[in-house]
This record gives sequence, C-alpha cells and structure tokens, in this order.
Amino acid sequence: MNLSLETSMRTISVNPICILTIAAVCLSWLVIDVDTSFALQGDEVVPIEAAPIEAAEPVAGPQPEKKADDKKETQSERVIDTIDAPDEEKIGQQFAQLHLRDGSIIGGDIKTLSIDVKTKYGVLTVPISRVSKIMPGLNGNPEQKEKIGTLVEGLGADDAAIRDASQRDLIAMGLKIKKVLNTFDDGGVAERGKRLAEIRAEFNEIEEELEKELLSPEAPLDFNDTVVTPDFSIVGEIQQKEFDVSSKFGRLRVQLGDIMLADRMIARGRPEIRKNVTVDALAFFQKEPQSVGIRVNKGDKISIQADGIVQWTNWNNSSTPDGLTNRSSWQGINSGKLVARIGTNNANCVAVGAKGEFVAKKSGILYLGISMRDSYARSANYTWTGNYKAKVRISPGPK
Repeated sequence: MNLSLETSMRTISVNPICILTIAAVCLSWLVIDVDTSFALQGDEVVPIEAAPIEAAEPVAGPQPEKKADDKKETQSERVIDTIDAPDEEKIGQQFAQLHLRDGSIIGGDIKTLSIDVKTKYGVLTVPISRVSKIMPGLNGNPEQKEKIGTLVEGLGADDAAIRDASQRDLIAMGLKIKKVLNTFDDGGVAERGKRLAEIRAEFNEIEEELEKELLSPEAPLDFNDTVVTPDFSIVGEIQQKEFDVSSKFGRLRVQLGDIMLADRMIARGRPEIRKNVTVDALAFFQKEPQSVGIRVNKGDKISIQADGIVQWTNWNNSSTPDGLTNRSSWQGINSGKLVARIGTNNANCVAVGAKGEFVAKKSGILYLGISMRDSYARSANYTWTGNYKAKVRISPGPK
C-alpha cells in the first residue's frame, strides 16, 4: 500500500518499566480468560431429566440485590465478532460482488489494480487485493442525496399528508441513513424537529433489537466514500469514478455512483471459539441470564463443560450445574441446572448441566443461565449465592 501523508510527529518518552508492567498484566488476563482444552461428545442434546418430586417450602429470608457494578460489568463485556479477510485462493485478488442501487448484483474481476482515496491528509493508494469493502458515499450520488434532503424538508410541510409521507419514506430507507439524518436540524420549524426526533428514536429502537441478537444493520450511508481493509478503514473521496469489470456476461463499465456496496468479503472458514464464562447464582431466565458474548450461527456445534457450587441459603442446601432433583423445575428442567439459550426467546432453551453439547437450530447471541422454579425466581424472599464456571466451545457448522 502506498501512503502519501503530510503530518508532524512528536517524540514521546516511555518508561520501560511501565511497558513491562502493562505487558505482564495483559498476559495474565489472557491466561485466565482463554481455555485450551475440553472434549466434544457428539451431536445429541443432553436429555432432559424426569419431573422431580416437590420439596417442602423453605423459610423465606431477605434476598440480596445484585450489585450494580456486577451488572455494569456484564453489560459492558466485549462481544466476540470475527471479521474474515477476503479468501483470495477462492475468489482471486481482483474479484468483488458489486451491489448496485437498482438492486442488481454483479460479480467479477475489477480490472483496476488499486483504489486512490483523497483524504484531508493526502491521497492514499490501496491495492484491490487488500480491499474488503467499498462503500461509496452520497457525495457521489447527488440524486439520493437530494431525495433525502427533500424528504427532510417535507417533514415541516404545511400539508399533514406530505409530512406523514416524508416521515414514512425516511423510516423505510432504514438504519443506513441514520448517520446522514443526524446532520440535519429542524431549520427553525418545530414540527420538522419533532418528526426528526421520532425517526431517530425509532432507529435507536431497531438498533437496540439488532444488538440484542448481535445482528449487523445495513452499512451506514455517509457523505464521503469509505474503503475498508483488514487493517483499517479510509474515509474520503474515491478518485476512480468508473470501474471496468470482467464478469460472466462480458466486460462491463460500472459508474461509482451506481454502486451501493462493493464486497470482497467472500469469507474464509470461521475459526473455532473458546471462552470461559462465570454464571452468577441469580442468573435466572426470568430475570437476567449471562450473555456469553458470542453470536452463534445456525448449524454451529456448542460444547459446554461446567463446575461450581450454588448455595441455596433458605433450604440449607447447594447445587452443582446438574441441578437438584427435589426442588421442582422450570420448563421441565430441574431447578439449579445450567441451561443455554440462543437469542432472547426462552422457548429456545437447552438443558446443559455439567457437560453437554448441541447444534444451534437458529442464529443469535448465546446466553447461559440457571433453571429455577418460577415462584422461587420471582420472589424477593429467597437467597442464592455462589456461581458456576462454564467452559464454552463453538465449532463452526457447515456452510
């Protein structure tokens, strides 16, 4: 990659002892967080145990609240999301799928050997073989840029029908316009400001739902062009306004303004993922199960081994990840048993116990939690302490 940059540099002095200390801390974290061994069994789901015998109700006591710091740590945990590089052995160094604005898709070799991007720091030249995605901006597509501007203007129109239609059309364009929409203000018209706020609120709700399932929204529109590489992204103005593409239909000339997305992310096989997860004693599915921080795909094989102890204070008893046979059940699963769930629907729960594996029947974020009888889990008068330690292994399924 050829870079033409003009900038000023300053020398920063760093204490070598600080560097060694930071390195030691990072290394210790990696050793703690990454597991290196546990066996796979087969493709069968662990069978659900028979309905247990009811036990006598315990003496109720005060229920401690989960610490705010613990909840904050769970919510801020980094999500594992592997990003593949273009598989040049399969697709060739010049191959790309061009998604055009009229809805058509063209696959072929881009004959241009490199992309020149003009930025505020100078012109950066990127070989096509190092490009993952190209996302042309609105500056190169004046028709769409004008359409969005006209619709935003219509939000403040005197005619209520025009205001409603403009709002409906902007929402229909989807999350991809969220970033562009944020550049507009009410222009001194209160009704326009009110409707812009409503659209942004709806986009935020959609985004939150996608995040729960770790699904990616459409690539966001920007005024500038974006070129994504495995190393970094470049935002600026692509200098090539036309591309010569060799496809199975022959040689085609495609205008940059007609391209919505040029995608070279024909993925390699996804790597196996392993992760250690602590499941708190209060991680009931009626409340807040523990996110594993991994989005699995349909067909992935999920293998889990777990140990640990949960104390049932009011019962003067304790359970392992296999649960208890005499403390009732939830959805046919013994109370106290470790359970996995894909997505946010409790209908997708699978009993795991101390050792189990299953094949994902859908895609979504993976959660771990503890089965607990409804009346126990929803009561504020019972106390559980301790946790289970789970080793999770995700093996990618067939493509």
